Order: sequence, then structure tokens, then C-alpha cells
Amino acid sequence: MKWNLQGQLLSGLSIGALLCSGALSGCSSGGSQASLPATTSLGTPVNTTSADSPPEESEATEIDDIPRTDLSQERAVDWQRYELIDEHSIRVFFSAGSKSCYGTRAVVEETESTVEIAVIEGRFPGAPDVCTLIARQASILVETSQPVGDREVIPLANPVLNQ
Repeated sequence: MKWNLQGQLLSGLSIGALLCSGALSGCSSGGSQASLPATTSLGTPVNTTSADSPPEESEATEIDDIPRTDLSQERAVDWQRYELIDEHSIRVFFSAGSKSCYGTRAVVEETESTVEIAVIEGRFPGAPDVCTLIARQASILVETSQPVGDREVIPLANPVLNQ
């Protein structure tokens, strides 16, 4: 009888471990290496659009945030990756707060060798006092004054924020 209880216990633990591992594998962030953002050895995001892929429309999509200029309590948000849409348009991907409380905008600084982009998130006027802590995946379309060309697209350090 003692042997039977030990066997049942071990069997139950094995089944439980198998179920947990199956459940956890279903919770992965993308399921494949291709969904992870590409970075340089320094951790800088790189363009994930191949040169062979056709340029997309440079219009904002339903997933793109509409830039706002009326934000307060701003903070810079780390962006994960970008897509070159056409020679003057870059779509930047990032995590943001609830659309019921937070809006976004982008700041772009261009040099001969770089396009530096900061994504800024802040509260908009009339936002609820209490906001849920739900993150969402978002994007924003950024326009450059000069063609991106061979310039490196990198995060902009220390953008000016509205408090």
C-alpha cells in the first residue's frame, strides 16, 4: 500500500510538471527567434526590414499612435525596433500605457550619420485620475526631413520633456 501511494504521488507530480511546462511554453513572448528585436552588439535596435521587401504606404496604420502635443508628466519610453517605411518614414515600435490615460509623441534629431528618435509618453488633459497598469504594444510613424539612406537609426538620449 505504501508503494502504491508513492507511485501515485510521483505520477501526479510528473503530470503536474508536464502541464506546467506546457502552459509556460504557451506564454512565451513570440515563440520564435524571428520575433525578437534585432540589435547590434551594443544593444542598439536595428532595422528589421529587408532590402528586398517592398516599401509600405507611409500613412499611419490603425496600430500607430496619433502624436499628441498636449501631454504632461512625460517620460521617454524605450523603443524595441523600427521599420523603414520609405526614404522619409520610420515606424517605431514600443510598449505604452493605456490609451485611456496616456498619449505619445516622437522627437527626431538628424545628423549626417544618424537619425536619433525618442518616443515620449505622457498623460493627456482630461485623463482619469486612476489608470490601469496595462501595457500595450504600440507604434508611431516618424517623418525625417532628409532621406534616411545609410544613416544609423538610434535612440535619442535626453529628449526635452514636458512636466
